[in-house]
Amino acid sequence: MTLCREVAEKLLLYRDGTLPEEEEPFIREHLQYCPPCLDLLSSYEEVCEVLKRLQPVNMPCDLIARMKERMRRKLAGETPSDDDGSCDESPSSPE
Repeated sequence: MTLCREVAEKLLLYRDGTLPEEEEPFIREHLQYCPPCLDLLSSYEEVCEVLKRLQPVNMPCDLIARMKERMRRKLAGETPSDDDGSCDESPSSPE
């Protein structure tokens, strides 16, 4: 099972053609004898094809700015403030 885990961690790189060349034969050989890993690769292919068909979405500028600020804080090791633009966890009840 450890071998499959190692292969699974590299399948997206293999699929995208960005896996180091010396590792490709190992992955190809494993896929010939491991249906579960081959199915996982097939699933990745399907997801990538669906993603290609999606239309781009323009996000509001304020949302982009809030996301960038939140990522900056996270990378800096800061904790997000209470006023970080996140939604309440509980849905509001209609009045």
